[in-house]
Amino acid sequence: MRREEMFLVLKTNMKSIIGDVDDAAVTEASSLTQDFGADSLQVVEIISRTMRSANVRVKRTVLNEAKNIGQLLDILCAASDQEVSARRLP
Repeated sequence: MRREEMFLVLKTNMKSIIGDVDDAAVTEASSLTQDFGADSLQVVEIISRTMRSANVRVKRTVLNEAKNIGQLLDILCAASDQEVSARRLP
């Protein structure tokens, strides 16, 4: 999944779980907890739904390294690229 698509899926999941989220307020520098007030359960649900939509799996220890949405997208897109590469192997 391309980064733009992943970002759109993430924003959609944020709106669904957090509620009133302004698209313009969501930037790669944003923090789910600090900027949008998401609690830890909401963060887990947002990330889980996004990973399901992208058909990727990432270890929690790796996800915990993300400090903002941009870093989260980096991790998810890298995992997506690896999944695509793995599917192409004989």
